[in-house]
Parts: sequence; C-alpha cells; structure tokens
Amino acid sequence: MFYALILFAQDKAADKGAAPEPTGLLQNPMFLVLGLMILFFFVVILPAQRKQKREAEALMTNMKKNDEVVTASGIIGIVHMIKDDEVILKIDDNARIRVLKSSIARILKSDGAPAPAATGDTNIKPA
Repeated sequence: MFYALILFAQDKAADKGAAPEPTGLLQNPMFLVLGLMILFFFVVILPAQRKQKREAEALMTNMKKNDEVVTASGIIGIVHMIKDDEVILKIDDNARIRVLKSSIARILKSDGAPAPAATGDTNIKPA
C-alpha cells in the first residue's frame, strides 16, 4: 500500500514538469499499420502488376503465324490464324480450335527460331 502511494506521488510530480504527450493520428497503431499496407501496395504490388501487364501485351504483339503456343488451360497448338481478339490454333492435322488471345499463356517456339534449350544437367545420378 505504501509503495502505491509513492508511485502515485512520483507520477503526479512528473506530470507537473513534463510536456503534454502528442495526440495525433500517428499515435494510433491502427493508422500506422494501414499506412504501411498502403506503402507496401505502391512499392511492391503495383509495379509487379504493371510489369506483368507489359509482358502480356508484348506476348500478344510478338505472336505470329506458325508459332507453337500454350494456352492457359494447357492446350499446346500451332497458331494458324490471328484475328482481332482471337487465335485459331491447329492442334492436330484436321483439328483446329478458336481461343481468345488473352488465354495464350506463353510462346514455346517461334517460326524460324529454335526452341529454348533447358539449361543444367537433368540426369539424376545415384549417390
């Protein structure tokens, strides 16, 4: 009980000479976390989205007839014809399908260019 009285006395004495504590929006931890989330969005997420969009646009503009492509669903085919927003893929001798340009995930081989070779040793050797 005696110690509590001493602590209250010290607290009152410290309050008389001390400057008032600032009370603002930055004192609330919720606003600090919100600010960090907004900063993370503008520094990390937004540039990554812009880069991905540029790469997708480059893929669409560089695609030409006889390129081997893979769709988002995993269908592998050769570009037979390119229209405004769709592509006709030849998947077999007599089989052709129409897909949207946006569903093309990547180009495997371009016409006249060799397919990218896998780098590194893929042979697994026993230990």
